[in-house]
Amino acid sequence: MKKSYIYILFGLMVIAQIAASAQIVYKYEKTIASDSVFKFRTAPIDPSDPFRGKSIILNFDIDRYETSDDSWEDSKTRYAYFSKDEYGYAVLETVSKELLADSNFEYVEVEIYNYYGDAVHFNLPFDTYYMEESKAYDAEVLYRENNRNEKQQDVYAVVHIKDGTYVLTDVIIDGVSIKDAVAK
Repeated sequence: MKKSYIYILFGLMVIAQIAASAQIVYKYEKTIASDSVFKFRTAPIDPSDPFRGKSIILNFDIDRYETSDDSWEDSKTRYAYFSKDEYGYAVLETVSKELLADSNFEYVEVEIYNYYGDAVHFNLPFDTYYMEESKAYDAEVLYRENNRNEKQQDVYAVVHIKDGTYVLTDVIIDGVSIKDAVAK
């Protein structure tokens, strides 16, 4: 009789693991399938980080919110709300200390790292774009070269956002996916 309980418990455990994994995959696939796609303009970064592995580290133009409210605390999770301009680029609408129930904008959780000079400074959570190992270094070099201050090229990240869930799907440099640019 004890063996049957063990088999039943094992079967329930397997079903629970499959259900949990399927729920996570469904949430991200639902986000990608939504029509809520934002383009985030990138900004220059420091050239290298040996601890991050095979990825491209992204920095964004949107990293601060002007406010006269000085009650912001560092290292707290807050909510950044975005709309899109006529070209699909992300526009920061507001940063809130709590989730806004009646907002029509998409949001992501951000980490506040500083309040200085009447502005809240934060990091967007999708700052790392992972790639195939053999192409990651070339992609990092291409990204850095095309995202310098003196360059006027259009470099942006494609991010799907839906109900606080986000998926970074591509980095575009002058209209070409970085995956295709390094494949040549």
